[in-house]
Amino acid sequence: MRNKVTIVVPCKNEENYIKHLLDSLSKQRGIGKTKIYIADASTDNTRQVILQNKGDLNVSIIKGGPVSQAKNNGASRTKTPYILFIDADVRFFDDYQIQNTINTLEENDLDLVGANVRCYDNDIRAHIGFTIFNIINNIMKYKSPFAVGAFMLTRKDKFDEYGGFPDKYATSEDYFLSRQYNPKRFAIEGQFGQDSRRFKKMGYFGMAYYLIKNYINRDNEEHWNKLDGSRYWDD
Repeated sequence: MRNKVTIVVPCKNEENYIKHLLDSLSKQRGIGKTKIYIADASTDNTRQVILQNKGDLNVSIIKGGPVSQAKNNGASRTKTPYILFIDADVRFFDDYQIQNTINTLEENDLDLVGANVRCYDNDIRAHIGFTIFNIINNIMKYKSPFAVGAFMLTRKDKFDEYGGFPDKYATSEDYFLSRQYNPKRFAIEGQFGQDSRRFKKMGYFGMAYYLIKNYINRDNEEHWNKLDGSRYWDD
C-alpha cells in the first residue's frame, strides 16, 4: 500500500482524539510503512501524544494551519498516485476500510472515493443526524459528488488538476473540491466513525440549519466570504 497511497491528517489541538486515530490506523490491514503526514498546528499536547503513540506507523509531523492549508501542505509532499485525507478524530469499524477503499477506486477506475459517516459514541441524535446525511449524500452523489473530508481518497493527479482544497473558504473545503469531480468517477465505500462533538457545539437543529443554508448558498460567493468558520471548527 505504501507505493500507492499517502495519508494526510490535518490536526489542531486534538490531544484527546489523535491517539484513537493512530490506534485505528495501526490495525488497518496492509498499511505497513505507508507514509502518514500529520499537518499539525496544535498549542496543546497533541504532538507529544503523537510521538508517544505512533508505534510502528510511518508518521511525520509537518507544519499545519487552517484546514485547507494543512491538507494542501501534506498533499504537496505526496509522491504516490493516491492521497487519503483523514481527520484526527476519525475511527474505523473495519480493519480493511482503507484497503477496500483503494480497491474500489482501482477496480472501478474512479477518481474520488468517500465513505459514510457513523457516530461512535452513544448520542442517538447524532446517530440519526449522520444517518440522514448519509441517505441524502448517497442520493445526491449521482449529480454532485461529496466525499466528506474526514475520509477522502483521491487520485493525486486529479487533486492537483483541481487545485487542491480552496483556502478562501472557512469551511466546506471538502464540498467545493468534491463537486469538481465527475459524478461517474465517484463512489462511497464503507464507513468511518466520528463522534457527536460538532452536533453538541452547534446544536442538533443548528447543525442541520447550517448545512442546509450552506448548500442553498453553495454558489453565493458573498455568503462564503462572510461565513464565520469558528462556529464550526473551534472547540
